[in-house]
Amino acid sequence: MLRTIGTALLLAGAALPVMPGTAHAMDDLVVYIGSKGQFIHGALIGIPIVYSCPQGATSPAISMQASQASGKDVVEGLGFEDVLECDGEPKETMMLVLPSNKEHFRRSREVVVDVNISACDGATATCAEAAVGPVLLSFKR
Repeated sequence: MLRTIGTALLLAGAALPVMPGTAHAMDDLVVYIGSKGQFIHGALIGIPIVYSCPQGATSPAISMQASQASGKDVVEGLGFEDVLECDGEPKETMMLVLPSNKEHFRRSREVVVDVNISACDGATATCAEAAVGPVLLSFKR
């Protein structure tokens, strides 16, 4: 019996750091994907992102994955931005994505996009993230 209680306490204690609500200062961490992407140059695509992170947040970063069916293949690309301004107000940025394989993104097809924003609270040393996606995005013509 004592062993069972000890195991239960150990498991409950191990779960505490990951329970929702531990990063109260990071409640204002949000990210949205704009309605239209655009081709910048050749296979390079731009995805409009609106984000907000609380003032004083440290190590803010946005990462993105884009995928598109192209015949029998899937074109995939990654985007990353870590020079973000955090003041609690919404900010717009255009994230650039290059395909990570030999195929190119096609103008005539929609792209599936997943976006993640993360940041830390320097005062409490807690980190949080917010995500949106998958979202089906079309391109400006």
